[in-house]
Amino acid sequence: MKNSISVRPSRRTSTRSLDRIIKKLGAKKGIDVSSARAELREKIKSLNGKKALGYLAYHGIIDLTLPDGTTVAILPDWHIPAHDKQVSWMVKEWLADNNPDILIIIGDAADMFGLSRWPKAPGVIANTQHELDEVRRMMDEVIRLSGAMHVFYILGNHEDRNRRTQIDPNGNVAGLIDPSTKEPILNFHNLMGYTKDDPITFIYGSLGEGGMAGGIVVNGDIDFIHGLKVRSKPGQSPAAESDNTGRSVWHGHTHRLGKRSRRTTKRGVIRSFEGGHLSDPRHSYMSYAVKPNWTKGVSKGCVHGGKLHIQLLPILPVVGEDGQRRHAMVDGSKVYKTAVY
Repeated sequence: MKNSISVRPSRRTSTRSLDRIIKKLGAKKGIDVSSARAELREKIKSLNGKKALGYLAYHGIIDLTLPDGTTVAILPDWHIPAHDKQVSWMVKEWLADNNPDILIIIGDAADMFGLSRWPKAPGVIANTQHELDEVRRMMDEVIRLSGAMHVFYILGNHEDRNRRTQIDPNGNVAGLIDPSTKEPILNFHNLMGYTKDDPITFIYGSLGEGGMAGGIVVNGDIDFIHGLKVRSKPGQSPAAESDNTGRSVWHGHTHRLGKRSRRTTKRGVIRSFEGGHLSDPRHSYMSYAVKPNWTKGVSKGCVHGGKLHIQLLPILPVVGEDGQRRHAMVDGSKVYKTAVY
């Protein structure tokens, strides 16, 4: 008997129901919901001063303090333009529904295949400017659709291809300075065309590298890094990182999706998250993806009691009642699904 998975969204999504309840309670108590949200965002700004939200580029680990009620969305390795186009449309719909206060891009949003040392098959187009343009369009869209007050873009090892290409074989190129910004003219954020007036911070390693040393610590409790350690099973890679820091870790890089928690005598519960990926393993740029144990997904969180509580949302291949293959993700009572593949 053929297995069939029904993908049928609820008529009343949890997000819309919650919005109605909040507005109803707000009207009853005389509270303006939009002004309450504005107050929360002002509190985020005041807690961080001009530090965490005031940089276009930051080298090292940045401390981010978020008050209770702050919502966060985390997007894993995208590998644009080798991203899954249908899944990306679905993720943008999800962002527009959730309207997070803070958006974290965990790295490898750009594939930078044109600058890689991987053998390039004949007929495979590798145009670095095209890749940068695609990433810029996607970042602009997610900023607009999510309504996030600020985006933190942690550079991964794929964005670091830009730096490695410059220092080998000709390191002099890496030192060319942009006269307007007084920074290396070929920095990734310069190539992307963002300025200090845009609500985005690019986080590098302490030596300007990507994928290794840069990251965010939220409320002194959980580290967001692209990650360097790779272990064979989901949840093991961030657990290995948290063994070094003694803090919870959200880890990209591996394209796996999983969570582990363990109790310690000193710091309570340490959580370790891997958030999956949004790439298309069938793309010509992803030729190294041979039967990988990868899982697509995104993550969301909300600060309560001073800690960021995180939910992993897997994006799974399904077969609908019409027999067509899609990807689907469930958040609350709403089912997000792609078009037919």
